[in-house]
Parts: sequence; structure tokens; C-alpha cells
Amino acid sequence: MHTILLPIEESQIIKLAAQLSPQGKQAILLALVPHLTEFEALVHEGNEHIQALAAELGLDWNSMSETERENLIDDLLHRV
Repeated sequence: MHTILLPIEESQIIKLAAQLSPQGKQAILLALVPHLTEFEALVHEGNEHIQALAAELGLDWNSMSETERENLIDDLLHRV
């Protein structure tokens, strides 16, 4: 059996990938980023923790602006 190679520009591959279903895009990400599932779980866990920390300080993380969130994180990181 012979193998046929078709040259495809990277930009064409990107355009084709953009047309995939969400499941197809997820499959591509899993193939390209080996530990994506673990990373997503870690991000989810971190998000839960920062929301809990904000709540302990009497803040609602979901209603905070991006600048307020950044300032809170900066304050938490630089506490002595």
C-alpha cells in the first residue's frame, strides 16, 4: 500500500478545525495538550478556592470586576 501525502497550509488546517463540533475541537485539544483534562480540573479547583477566599472576606467573586479580582489576588499574594 502506498502512502499519499497532501500538502495543506497550516492556515487551512486552522480554518477546518474552526468548523468542527465542540466535541471535535475538544478531541484536537486533547491530542495537542497531553494533560488538558488534569489542567482543567486544577483550574476548576482553583476557581472554587478563590471564590471561597473572597466570600471569607465578604466579597462576591462573581460580581467583582477584573480589576477588583486582580487587586484581591495581588493583596493575597503580598500578605505577610
